[in-house]
Amino acid sequence: MIHAIKLPEGVSPESIRRDMPVLLLLMLLALLALPASSQAGTATRDSLPAGDSLKIYPILYQRQSPGNLVESIGHLKGKKLESTAATFINTGFSGRIAGLFTSQISGEPGNDGVNLRLRGLDPLILVDGVPRSLLSVNPEQIESVTVLKDALSTAMLGMRSMNGAVLITTRKGLHKTGFNLDVTAHTGTSSPLKLPEPLSAFDYATLYNEALGNDGKPAIYTQEDLNAYQSGNDPFGHPNVNWYDRVLEDHASFNRYVLNAEGSGKNLNYFVSLDYLNQQGLFSNSSLNTYSTNSEYQRYIFRSNVGVQINPTLSMYINLFGRIRDQNQPGSGTESIFNALSTTPFNAYPALNPDGSLGGNVNYNNNIYGQSVLSGYMNEVYSDGFVDLGLKKDLSALLEGWWVQGAISYNLALTQEIDRSKDFETFEMLLDPGTGDTTYNRFGTKSDQRNNSSILARSHQLYAAGSTGFSRNWGEHSLDALLMYNIDSYSIDSDLPNRYQTLAARLRYNIGNKYLLEAAASYSGNNRYEEGNRFGLFPAFGAAWNMHEEDFFPEDSWISALKIRASYGLTGNAVAGYYEYINRYGSASGYYFGTSVSRVSGRALQVPRDISTWEKAEKLNIGLDLSFAGKRGFISADYYRHTLKDLVQARGRSSAILGWGKDIIQNLGKDRYSGMELQAGWNDRSGDLSYYISGNMTMAGSEILFNDEPDYPYNWMYRTGHQVGQLFGYVADGFVGQAGEGMVMEGYQPVPGDIKYRDLNGDGVINQFDRQAIGTEKPLIFYGLDLGFSWKGFSLSVLVQGVANKNIMLTGARQWEFQNDGKGQAYQHHLDRWTLENTDATYPRLSVGTNISNHIASSFWVRPGDYLRIKNAEIAYTLQNSWLGQVGIKHVRLFVNGLNLVTISDLKRSDPETLAGTYPIQRIISGGLTVKF
Repeated sequence: MIHAIKLPEGVSPESIRRDMPVLLLLMLLALLALPASSQAGTATRDSLPAGDSLKIYPILYQRQSPGNLVESIGHLKGKKLESTAATFINTGFSGRIAGLFTSQISGEPGNDGVNLRLRGLDPLILVDGVPRSLLSVNPEQIESVTVLKDALSTAMLGMRSMNGAVLITTRKGLHKTGFNLDVTAHTGTSSPLKLPEPLSAFDYATLYNEALGNDGKPAIYTQEDLNAYQSGNDPFGHPNVNWYDRVLEDHASFNRYVLNAEGSGKNLNYFVSLDYLNQQGLFSNSSLNTYSTNSEYQRYIFRSNVGVQINPTLSMYINLFGRIRDQNQPGSGTESIFNALSTTPFNAYPALNPDGSLGGNVNYNNNIYGQSVLSGYMNEVYSDGFVDLGLKKDLSALLEGWWVQGAISYNLALTQEIDRSKDFETFEMLLDPGTGDTTYNRFGTKSDQRNNSSILARSHQLYAAGSTGFSRNWGEHSLDALLMYNIDSYSIDSDLPNRYQTLAARLRYNIGNKYLLEAAASYSGNNRYEEGNRFGLFPAFGAAWNMHEEDFFPEDSWISALKIRASYGLTGNAVAGYYEYINRYGSASGYYFGTSVSRVSGRALQVPRDISTWEKAEKLNIGLDLSFAGKRGFISADYYRHTLKDLVQARGRSSAILGWGKDIIQNLGKDRYSGMELQAGWNDRSGDLSYYISGNMTMAGSEILFNDEPDYPYNWMYRTGHQVGQLFGYVADGFVGQAGEGMVMEGYQPVPGDIKYRDLNGDGVINQFDRQAIGTEKPLIFYGLDLGFSWKGFSLSVLVQGVANKNIMLTGARQWEFQNDGKGQAYQHHLDRWTLENTDATYPRLSVGTNISNHIASSFWVRPGDYLRIKNAEIAYTLQNSWLGQVGIKHVRLFVNGLNLVTISDLKRSDPETLAGTYPIQRIISGGLTVKF
């Protein structure tokens, strides 16, 4: 007979589930308290968190030899990152791992990390198994980077398994008894890869007059004005200020100093690291200030990883980490200044008037030089730290191969801003032609320097995990099992905690190293979904066949290893929002009553977003791994097909009549990502010469399977069926040759030199019904080639990275002429504009302000974003001889490296990765030395 269990009063299933981590840790501590048996086996390598051989890859919560891997992963040794002079270690990922696409949109110190996309999605970052975004660290702390790509490798992450993951494993100490002390110092310079090319004041004024004429308006610059701009004889009345030269330096300094100590004894492993980085920005400082107004970045890091073997069956680890990131910028803000640089013509005003005041006028009253050096400064300090603590007990005395482990981690982060900005005045000089007297018009108000401090963000994270598992071998069979429960709770500012709870398991079965079977699953939930619908099951399974282990495989074959593997599973991604299922009121400023807005303040009902479930992905992966010629060469290939469903999207058929509009968010979307990944390499040695070459290439495609769209009258208007992120616009069809010719936008009178568009529906007008997919629909291709050699102490490494089949849309103030109501900048590419004498132009006829027909999204503005870049290179010499040993030095390594050295691209007007007028990507040349004691 089965009896119902009655819970004590005040105890609910939800409270038990919430408190499960504490209960589990108490159980673990009880197990850890068991006395050590004299018959207990020796602790396994995993029981002591030391630096395992990199022939055993870190995967999620365990390590595995490559020959027994069923999962699809990418792997990168930490040493590969040390030649990359950058503030973010993910900059070193570019071009090194198949399936991992990187893009960099800014080179601003402290904000120059690359964006990561793994098989089309944003991967989760884990450090030593704990979810935390920790990319601003020094590469010397990194043992390895493992990229988890398929469902099998991430299933244990539960509701955070869909996007894949990047697992960073830090160093834990030496492999054998000993002590090492490394001191590294390097210094270098950074310079922008590509700056915009604005027109001189003379060319600007000339084209401006031409644009006015094209618009049927009179010129505003006389011939005397043009002569004065060209001669430069009147720098105050007819200025020609190259603002980039005025406020930016050609280069900036980069310095980094690292001290690492690691060792291993009989029962102890440790790794301790100290790091200091200082990267200066490009803004010029002024002797008028006693403080820096540059965009600069300083970083301080401390890390300590310690592992202790307490007794033959009990081990412990404790990791400590502390970091301070100090970022400075002008009081006006780095982004604001670069926006001004993109939009202010050279003839707008003089930087300084004859009396030393800041130039300006009614149209341009925020002097860029003043923004750069006379607006004070803003300082942002980000400080964070964490502690990880773990215990592991070997219970082989009770059951062969059994172990149990508990871990807890706490992370605290704080961002503080110090505002010491100030306002300044600008002045327009007016010259009386009769008397020659000078007067000034003032714009703006000068203020004292502010002295405000505020907390911009505060967050803390508590992660706790308990796990148990066992490994058994009998004959040709082996079984490995892992069961884990973890809870990850983090809060930002005053928000209630966002809490993930996951019960996960993995089971591996190996038959003679020939047949590998693996299954993983998790039951995972998030507290921001509605109660009763917070948990889901995420299973995955896979198999692999090591063909070279078969008896029929010839022993003398040139093939060293041959494995076929496949995996399939269901993964999830929680996008719950902040308790979006709850009906609540939001503030409103007023409501319409009659023909005017009521002054009565209101409360608007916010329609609950119907995000009833998590996003899901069914993932299929098929792979082949081959090594040959005594494992000197290798080839690895993967095909993947990921079908995403229940994607959170705004309803395309919603109406704003009831005030809802696009606020109606539901689990609607369905996409598919598929592609091929190929990696190959060769490494060999001949005498004193050793060399290697490895490359990777990815072809990544996508398709929108369902997107809630309105009922369009024409098939070409639908985004469904096209790639995710496909560009849409009008199809350009050359230039209008004469008045009244060609099809242009509805309601617009065509003028010679305007862009013509294709009338897709044949109704005689160009409007929204003539928009279609534009640009390539081929799969995105990205690749990398890494090669190097070493010979008698000398070494050289080069990394080439590239992208193909990428399209970009050229829009905005850095691409179009005379924007911002005619007050904007113009650039060198505008010189080849359409005129009656230049009908083969690369740019349409010029206009002042936004041209509603030309300045719209169309195939005319689509350009190839393909590029090939020498991403990284390093040359080094290692000095190691007996006399160094006599003074306690094991070796001295001298090196010079470079980042973003050369870029080959058909896009000449800007770097293919930065188009929006942001801080340019930097080329960094650095040199230094490492001394090992």
